[in-house]
Amino acid sequence: MTNDRYPLTAFVLSTLLLGLVVSGCALRAAVPHEPTSVGRVPVAPKDGNYWWAYRFKVAWPLTEEPNWAVDLLLAHGVMQPVLRECGSRIIYWRFHRRAAHDKAGHQFSFFFYSDSDTATEVFRRVGDSRVLAEAMASGIVECTMVDDTTMPARPGVEDTSDTHWSPVLQRAWPAYIMGVSSLWLGLINDALAEIPGDSHEIRALLERYRQAETRVTAIWHKEGQHAFLHHLNAIFGYKPMLIRKEVSF
Repeated sequence: MTNDRYPLTAFVLSTLLLGLVVSGCALRAAVPHEPTSVGRVPVAPKDGNYWWAYRFKVAWPLTEEPNWAVDLLLAHGVMQPVLRECGSRIIYWRFHRRAAHDKAGHQFSFFFYSDSDTATEVFRRVGDSRVLAEAMASGIVECTMVDDTTMPARPGVEDTSDTHWSPVLQRAWPAYIMGVSSLWLGLINDALAEIPGDSHEIRALLERYRQAETRVTAIWHKEGQHAFLHHLNAIFGYKPMLIRKEVSF
């Protein structure tokens, strides 16, 4: 994915660099779940599980910066309640954030690996979300896009990983990025707990998420080098990494 104005490649990379901290440092989990494949060979496609996606297109006027706080509203206000209800039936899940001046625009996505019955329930619960309904009614979210559960198309654990990676990395990566997503959601929870306000009006909610985003970003900026980059490097035995192109940490 490319973006001429915003360092999205850097954002995705920086997001990936968060993940292994979950396995090495104690941190309050945002969504309790029972890992089904930690440290083991990923589940086989024959188990009847597939990758599903629920995508949200966020309004983004061309003359403005992307409103990244909306991603937090969708992750915490819409998806976290669903994960609390259905998380035990989901093998892998993750968030994806992007914004580029193309057809997709600013899009927040929730990917998860489960059977079709669980996918149907997840989609129903998301569709019933009051927060989502108000975000769409107010024009904050333009539309949503949902996979057809009668036509599953991605049975492999590796089917949403980057195809340029080695096959073994493609298969192992979903567990890693799920840890990243859970850690990020946990930081949002902690940030919100420190921000006053109890209004359920959508604009007031969005303002609280804007403040939460500022706090989460500050943690990444101030503490990311040691908490994330150093410990990630330690997991891999302090070996050097090949950087193929300029990135922003």
